[in-house]
Amino acid sequence: MINKISERFNILDIVKKNIFLLILLFLFGFIFFYRLDYSTLSSWDEAWYGSIAREMVKTGDFIFMRFNGKPYYDHPPIGFWLMATSYKIFGINEFSTRFPSAMLGLFSIILLYKIAEVLFRRKEIGFIASLILGTSVWYVIRVRTGDLDSTFIFFYLLTIYFSIKSAKNIAWFPLVMLSFGSLILAKTLAGITAAIPITLLHLFNFRNFRDIRKTILFLGIGIFCLFIAVYPWYHLHLQKYSEFYNYHFIHIGRRDKNLSSFLQVSLEKPLFYLHMGVRKWYKLWQLALVMTIINLFALFFSWRKKPKKEILSSFISYLILLIWNFIVLYPFLAAKEVEIWHLIPTYLPMSLLVAAIFYDIGSMSYHFLFQNFRKHLVWYRLIYLSAFLFLAIVQIVNFRKEIYPQSRYTSEQVDISRRLSKYQQKIYVDGDYLPVAVFYSTKQINSLVYESSGTETFNKLFAIDNGDVIGVTQNWVIDDLRKKNFFLKVLEKNSKYSIIAEQ
Repeated sequence: MINKISERFNILDIVKKNIFLLILLFLFGFIFFYRLDYSTLSSWDEAWYGSIAREMVKTGDFIFMRFNGKPYYDHPPIGFWLMATSYKIFGINEFSTRFPSAMLGLFSIILLYKIAEVLFRRKEIGFIASLILGTSVWYVIRVRTGDLDSTFIFFYLLTIYFSIKSAKNIAWFPLVMLSFGSLILAKTLAGITAAIPITLLHLFNFRNFRDIRKTILFLGIGIFCLFIAVYPWYHLHLQKYSEFYNYHFIHIGRRDKNLSSFLQVSLEKPLFYLHMGVRKWYKLWQLALVMTIINLFALFFSWRKKPKKEILSSFISYLILLIWNFIVLYPFLAAKEVEIWHLIPTYLPMSLLVAAIFYDIGSMSYHFLFQNFRKHLVWYRLIYLSAFLFLAIVQIVNFRKEIYPQSRYTSEQVDISRRLSKYQQKIYVDGDYLPVAVFYSTKQINSLVYESSGTETFNKLFAIDNGDVIGVTQNWVIDDLRKKNFFLKVLEKNSKYSIIAEQ
């Protein structure tokens, strides 16, 4: 009886110590997985990536990726490996396509919590930082799709977490480099920015590396781990494809930009996208930047007057967050082409910065108002948590209809693509939904080339292989062609699209 009571209290103690973590797991487990498979895959990226991962499973080739019969090397393979593994476990469907992304999105929430807890030694800060990230609408949108963003964010945060550990104990450095290598294999060149916080964390903590032999040993092992993780895939592709370097690194990685173009900054579009991506957290982030700069000056002069380890640690943490925020955001300010989801990596330092600076500035203000601050600390923490929880709830209520399908939904594109699976002829569809057609038909699909008129387009189409082809076009196109006395055979149709052949 006593043992059972003791066990119960142990469980209660564990729950009490990890209450923030448990709330995050349950809340975002629901937000990320609820109705995950209610909608069909979309073009381009989601159905595109799903088709590539399915081809991996089909052929067993996990090195040289292919899409629709052609080599694919826009991005490295780690996100596709995870998706292919999910296909092997759950079968090939919408849920298994999105499962790795949703799961890594949840792990990222936990990682951010742990990073904040280590940097600022406050569980409340970790909880609020994770709450901000997890309720940023475009983070939720991308976590719930079969894209590469969630994989990228997870390995970015894992690299930062291991770097914090390594800055205190160099024996962690091989794990830093393995995670950094995985980050490089997640998305073309984008993860390179993590090298700066990795370097800064170790430089600011150089006093921990007094054992020179141990430091050199683990640095060497770490660099070897990075080489082993990254080199084989890139080496094989550079050998096999002559155009790989220019396409993968210059066209995709650098967007064909030269170094001088990175000095041409445009704020309007990237900051608008950042605002739309994080919604209510945007104004707080702007205020947090100003407060952080002021706080850095205050910490610096406080430390000079009365050197303390805690003040220096806080100064370093805020400085690294500010630099990290800048290096992640800046490439998008200098980019000609930027999409709203490209800015998701900026949410990471932003969330940490907002959570930490508002806690610290608030506690200083509260301390000024109440002489016996420790007596009122519980009330301050309650106010801090309540304010951010209120904003998070408002955010969730506002975006819930944007995120969750009201019922199971199959788009007209998916419906017509599934019907294509029975045909043996060459198939031509509009390039806008080519990946959807490839994924759901399980066929090799060709892009329909549009000429100056509809009649010329379909005359050329049916000249291929003596007319032994089929195409997919919108119903209004067929109506327009019939008015011009150009008649087609409609094999199947839905409310928007038709499968057509030569009459």
